[in-house]
Amino acid sequence: MTKSFRDINLDLCTYCGTCVGICPSNAIVSKNESVYLEGNCIGCGLCYKACPGIKVDFQSLNSYIFQKDSYDPSFGYFKKQYIAHSVEENIRSNASSGGVVTTLLIYLIENKLVDGVVVTGMDPERPWHYKVKIARTKDEICNAIQSKYSLVPVNEILKEITENEGDFAFVGLPCHIHAIRTLQKDKWSNANKIKYLIGLFCGFNMSIDATCDLISKHKLSQEQIKELKYRGGGHPGGFTISANSKTLSLNKFYYNILNLIYVPDRCLMCTDLFNELADISVGDIWKKRVEGAWSSVIVRSEIGDKLLSGALENNYLKCASIEKSELYNSHRHLIKHKKQYLAVRLKLREVKPLYSLKVPSLKASDYFYGSFFYVLFFVSTSRFTKAIFKFTPLSLIGFASKSINLLIRK
Repeated sequence: MTKSFRDINLDLCTYCGTCVGICPSNAIVSKNESVYLEGNCIGCGLCYKACPGIKVDFQSLNSYIFQKDSYDPSFGYFKKQYIAHSVEENIRSNASSGGVVTTLLIYLIENKLVDGVVVTGMDPERPWHYKVKIARTKDEICNAIQSKYSLVPVNEILKEITENEGDFAFVGLPCHIHAIRTLQKDKWSNANKIKYLIGLFCGFNMSIDATCDLISKHKLSQEQIKELKYRGGGHPGGFTISANSKTLSLNKFYYNILNLIYVPDRCLMCTDLFNELADISVGDIWKKRVEGAWSSVIVRSEIGDKLLSGALENNYLKCASIEKSELYNSHRHLIKHKKQYLAVRLKLREVKPLYSLKVPSLKASDYFYGSFFYVLFFVSTSRFTKAIFKFTPLSLIGFASKSINLLIRK
């Protein structure tokens, strides 16, 4: 019997939005970071097969996407790695780290390589909340600049892609791109409209509750917010709110403690830091020798290689080579979290996703830290901890965040 939505264990839901976006009978809806069956399920099984929460067959997907390039257990398949930034200073200074993603999308649109690009911006009607859209102009792309530290069901946009003709580029987190690659491999026709997959690095995400509680800690209502940025104020940026004719800011290191408290449980079961199935993967670079806003760029596919080469040849980006070891050291603590420590955490769980990946070799220290962080996340994500956070002064939270940063980077 074909498995369908009712067979999906929603404890493994990533809230990627895929099931909502591809359901042919529009029977699935999303609300409050959950998905529900409200209409008539026809039992086609499309949502079950594409769900990245229950399974990501990296082995078959890697064979489908990549052929001869090198595989690395930390990074996945890749051709080259760089650091880069936009040559347009306004984009570079306003982006999270270098403006590479924004610039690649502008290059695609201005050179008519795609008809639209899927981006996540902020909702003009609710400036504290995200909004996913298909951008078709440079201005629309720039309006979606910067990271959004919140669960976003980006793949609900697949419904709009189905209804529109043309070619598209897509920007998403690993879980979003896992689903799209599965749909492409399984020959879902509308997935082939997506010609470029630009992946963002992702250590783990946060519930929208993190944003709402930070707003409340500033003694503001959501209705008072005029603008909200997760990486505002210049690189590396921080949580910035504009309201009541003034701007309030928190340094990025506050996210260290917010990540611990508001991380969704499914994010703690994810093995993909560097968006291993994308054409190009982009994220921060944390190196002392790198001054100013730069992005890490991992080129994976032929499509990604041609895209980056075109942007460089047409003077959209400035690029410099970087050693793999430098990229590894920049993200060493998160690589451990997503690979070695994850292997330990999954051993401690009954309900877990399937990945078809080789389990990494584990040292005694991996078992120690993996178990330690398993317990830490169990405590930090509890209702009790969230209640304490709501009543804790921001100054004390800042001190705790700096301490946690020192711990997790060991």
